[in-house]
Amino acid sequence: MAKEFLSQKGVPFTDYDVTKDKEALAEMKKISGGALRVPVISVCNEVMVGLDRDRLDMALRCLSHSSEI
Repeated sequence: MAKEFLSQKGVPFTDYDVTKDKEALAEMKKISGGALRVPVISVCNEVMVGLDRDRLDMALRCLSHSSEI
C-alpha cells in the first residue's frame, strides 16, 4: 500500500525486504525506536511506522523545499 501510494505521487523511494536483509532490519529498528512493524517511512527527518496517508502527504510537502529525503 505504501509503495503504491508513493508511486502514484511520483515520489522515488527505496524498498528494503527486512525479512531477508538483516542490515536493513537493524537500521529499521534503529530509526524507528525498535519497531518491528512495516512500513517504516523516513521523510525529511520524520519517521513514521505504518501508513498514515494524511501524515505522509504532509511530510512529503517538505520535498519541494528540500533535497534531503
